[in-house]
Amino acid sequence: MEHNVDFGAEAQANHALAVLRALEVETVVAPDDRFAPGIFLSVGPASDTKIKLTSRPGELMTLDLTTKRPGQWLSLNIALGEFDQSHRDILGLVCKTRAEDTVTLRACLRSGVEGGFVDAFFGKRVVSYNATSTHADLIKLEERDDIPPQAPWRELVLFFPPDLRQLQLIDLRLFGV
Repeated sequence: MEHNVDFGAEAQANHALAVLRALEVETVVAPDDRFAPGIFLSVGPASDTKIKLTSRPGELMTLDLTTKRPGQWLSLNIALGEFDQSHRDILGLVCKTRAEDTVTLRACLRSGVEGGFVDAFFGKRVVSYNATSTHADLIKLEERDDIPPQAPWRELVLFFPPDLRQLQLIDLRLFGV
């Protein structure tokens, strides 16, 4: 699983997710440490959050978190590379999740721009609860002025509640049309 044979703008992210899906790991993750190619968790600097990540072959990850002082944000960031959108009409995602307590999260496409970045959020919130649930959403690129067709880098970012305690991200895929 070390070689990327996928094609298309979303290939880098889907390959990184496939690598993670094949891993067997149980570890404490420090913020901003990449635990799979281009995949990391970002935690607001004021937070004391501790993150235990477990991944089993066939699933992406289970996150178990403890915090007394949540930060301003908690996110899963997945590098997409340049991810040229100029020849796409739609960017979509499908994810399968489960959580001990009901949790909502938001997904966005983050695009690098001169001096920083711009976030373009998908329209629907992902809702996870104590049963496996599947979520699908898409962005109609031509209808959005907050997504540059070309960017030096992009990320898919899943924003979790800063006080998240547990979440199982069973699967996540990107697609473009």
